Amino acid sequence: MSDYLYDMAGAPIAFRRSWDDPYLFGLDGHWIGWCPWADCEVVAPDGRPLGAIVGDRLVRRNDAGGHACDVVAEPPAATPAPSGSPGHPLPFEHRFAYSDIEPTALGLAG
Repeated sequence: MSDYLYDMAGAPIAFRRSWDDPYLFGLDGHWIGWCPWADCEVVAPDGRPLGAIVGDRLVRRNDAGGHACDVVAEPPAATPAPSGSPGHPLPFEHRFAYSDIEPTALGLAG
């Protein structure tokens, strides 16, 4: 079952094929980013900082821009479709420290 990620308001915006999958996908299955390090920082396929996974949220930290990745990512072998359906997002207590990622960075209309 897919591991859904939500925006600040709790709307599903992305998914991983499993909770430990390094690749992140838009809800339509296009590849939007990956986690190249052993933490929750997410970079876009071109290496630009995208955001961070905090609990079940995909957000941008207000106090840091993240760091670029110089490791070349191999794209996923296939375009996945999300499985299951998004559940209810967890409470998100740390709103003051984060903001939403721009929809265009996720491949969504702004």
